[in-house]
Amino acid sequence: MLLYGTYGKFRHRDRMISMVDWNGNENVLDVGTGLGLLLIGAAKRLTTGKAIGVDIWSSKDLSGNFAAATLRNAELEGVKDKVEVLSQDARTLSFPDNSFDVILSNLCIHNIPPKEGRVQACLEIARVLKPGGVALVSDFQKTEEYTEAFLSKGLDVEKLGPFWRDTFLRLTVLKVTKKKA
Repeated sequence: MLLYGTYGKFRHRDRMISMVDWNGNENVLDVGTGLGLLLIGAAKRLTTGKAIGVDIWSSKDLSGNFAAATLRNAELEGVKDKVEVLSQDARTLSFPDNSFDVILSNLCIHNIPPKEGRVQACLEIARVLKPGGVALVSDFQKTEEYTEAFLSKGLDVEKLGPFWRDTFLRLTVLKVTKKKA
């Protein structure tokens, strides 16, 4: 975990961010944003778009995890004007259907108990993803559960990885796309 925390997480973030064909005007959601690693990486790709990070800000899963720290990191990286952070549970997102062009999530959903809660989080991601949009969900476990949930809503799922040589965890990325209407 030390190697992931000091080195691997940045390589994995860059890998995930590069899986999106960015225009710069996307509306982005980072589910389980934590200290903002993916949120800030996405915001750096935006010109007119906006990136929103949601989390329940539990320090049990991530030390020092609170919204003010995420905003401070965004400020240090020069993207504070492109981001917003909200306290929200991934199982009950407040956004309207079809709100986001890109949804990102890394090492979050497995923390939601029980299986029904994890499935509900995936269904919420499917609901708020725009037709033609892409969600990238990365985790080291339970990705088959996530795949089944996304497929149940008619989304396409491509499994990438597992990546482990440079992340030091066996991370799988699910690239989920919602068909255009």
